[in-house]
Amino acid sequence: MATLRRCSGLLLAAVALALAAGMAAAQGPAGAPAPAAGISSECMTAVLNMSDCLPYVESGSKTRHPDKACCPELDGLLQSNPVCLCQLLAGGADSYGISVDYKRAMALPGVCRLNAPPLSACAACL
Repeated sequence: MATLRRCSGLLLAAVALALAAGMAAAQGPAGAPAPAAGISSECMTAVLNMSDCLPYVESGSKTRHPDKACCPELDGLLQSNPVCLCQLLAGGADSYGISVDYKRAMALPGVCRLNAPPLSACAACL
């Protein structure tokens, strides 16, 4: 349980990446890229449920605060499936074609006043 909790810090970057994948798939042609190898469909679903966070963590975003629904969504993923963040990061998030502001993504738990372990804890999850 503690290991899973530590992995939740990875959520920030992974959330942004997975959300981006969801938007790209929704907006792209039928041949949109599939998730990177190693990312379970369960995790893709869990992270895509955090789509309200994407406008805040996209590179170049001028959004000053995450959408009201973002923080509860982030908290839900931190509580239920933090390992998904590790899977997304290990799968090469850049392959989704969405540019993420990792500084903002990593700061998202603090902005949401949520306790998340550091990204370095991901190694224990894989």
